[in-house]
Amino acid sequence: MVPALCLLACGGGSNPAPPPRAVVSISISPANRNVPAGGTVSFTASVQGTTDQGVVWQVNGVTGGNASVGTISPTGLFSLYTAPALIPNPAAVTVTAISQADSSRKDTATLTITVGVQISPSNATLHLQDAQCASTAQFSAQVTGSENTAVQWSVNGLAAGSPDASFGTISDTGLYTAPQALPDPLRFDVVAQSLADSSQAGRARVTLSSGGPGINRNAQTVPVLLGTSGGNVNDQSASSCCSGTLGALVTRGGKNFILSNAHVLARSGKASAGEVVGQPGLVDNACSQGEPIANFSQAVELHVGGTSVADAALAEVVDGQVDPSGSILQLGPLSCGVAQNAPPAASVATPVIGMPVAKSGRTTGLTCSTIAATNVTVLVDYDTVCGGSTTFTVTYNDQIEIDSATFSDSGDSGSLIVNAQTAEPVALLYAGDDTSTIANPIQTVLTALADPQDNSVVPTLVGGATHPVEACTGPVHATSVQGRAWVRPSAQALARAVAAKERGQRVLMQNAAVLGVGVGRETPGEPVIVVFVEQGKHPPAIPAQIDGVRTRVKAVKRFHAFGASCARGAAAEN
Repeated sequence: MVPALCLLACGGGSNPAPPPRAVVSISISPANRNVPAGGTVSFTASVQGTTDQGVVWQVNGVTGGNASVGTISPTGLFSLYTAPALIPNPAAVTVTAISQADSSRKDTATLTITVGVQISPSNATLHLQDAQCASTAQFSAQVTGSENTAVQWSVNGLAAGSPDASFGTISDTGLYTAPQALPDPLRFDVVAQSLADSSQAGRARVTLSSGGPGINRNAQTVPVLLGTSGGNVNDQSASSCCSGTLGALVTRGGKNFILSNAHVLARSGKASAGEVVGQPGLVDNACSQGEPIANFSQAVELHVGGTSVADAALAEVVDGQVDPSGSILQLGPLSCGVAQNAPPAASVATPVIGMPVAKSGRTTGLTCSTIAATNVTVLVDYDTVCGGSTTFTVTYNDQIEIDSATFSDSGDSGSLIVNAQTAEPVALLYAGDDTSTIANPIQTVLTALADPQDNSVVPTLVGGATHPVEACTGPVHATSVQGRAWVRPSAQALARAVAAKERGQRVLMQNAAVLGVGVGRETPGEPVIVVFVEQGKHPPAIPAQIDGVRTRVKAVKRFHAFGASCARGAAAEN
């Protein structure tokens, strides 16, 4: 019994070990970065391993910083650093966050103080310059961090004094003057580059306009002008509504019709004759019916999984509801930099490579560019239902492509494309991606919409005499958009390229990555075969030449019919 009693007297066993002490950690964001003199950076600290979230902030070891290296809020999980007015020596400073729970725990970020350039105003929207009215904006540049406050001004990469005035001009004092014709793109930057540090510059955005904001989307008083928002009032589903552009006025057999796309007026083949066409379209009227101005009457069939002639349709005009002259928004002369309405020319033109073109559509309004490719065989996707997630594909031959990121967008489907120098109709816009526009040649469209009872009776455009689209050409009508020379390949060279394209496209189009094949130009006089390849896909090597004609590959997204859709209860979408 003695050993047992001894154990009891000593308490028996041993005390449990204390729990391990939590390790405190701290991290801050952002990490290393540049900041202009006088600029600010917001920091956030994250403290782990303790309930004490206190943080002390330092700059170069000084709590709260100072005027030489910059100041910072001394405490708090969120802190604002303000750079000094002059660049310190050295230019790099260290911002440190220290945990109050454990002062050995800290995190740092390195900031490099640079010259700062800020332009005022930060953006400007202007009309075009013309003989009646000036169109200018005065920009100023504030330079911080250097006693040398001089800057070099430029517009879209063109320095002050450049002879190229496509995007307007800017003086050494920052006075910007708009151009006399719309450039491509319509939005670009004015830049002030520091002469003290050429790596630093400020930017302001300039937007050029030839008309009022959203005029192509607005509800109009009757008789309505064309180039405007509209579509079949039944083009909607349980979740969405869809619309496009009412492109032009045509006449056939003594009756007037609105010309647009089959996917705009005929609901991609689902419409019945007599369905109402309204203005504005559903997407611009909260998915409600606009003014009834026409009734759907005829469409070219879209062959699902096959080849179609054109994406085109007609809606017979209700008496008095559409301007009988066929006027299209912004297609006429300039007045104080604003494009006036005008009908297109009554005669049509054959699309050719390099031709300057214009269009007025629901989403992007009046835009200008040039034809990049003709004789294009292309695959185009369509939504099965308005706003739906499934599609079907149609093949087209002998289409045109306009290589521009800003010429059109969703909702511009149905716009009439005209020669910018003569306003002669050239094509009907219906599809594209974010770098290309695809259109049907206008003569193909008109032929395909012949009277079903008499194929010899085809529609003709309602219009007048030829005239320039001045917002695209400017006052010098002999030059093309942005002053570029319109030099087309010779007839012999073009014929050779078309023949080579026709022979090579059968093999090329068998590859799932190839979305189209056409004829474009590499230099003004040399045609090439353009192969449109879907982005992200890797086809077998495209031959460098086909029958002696060079090839050029263009990566694109899948081409999609350019209708606008809007979810019910939401603001209108492109």
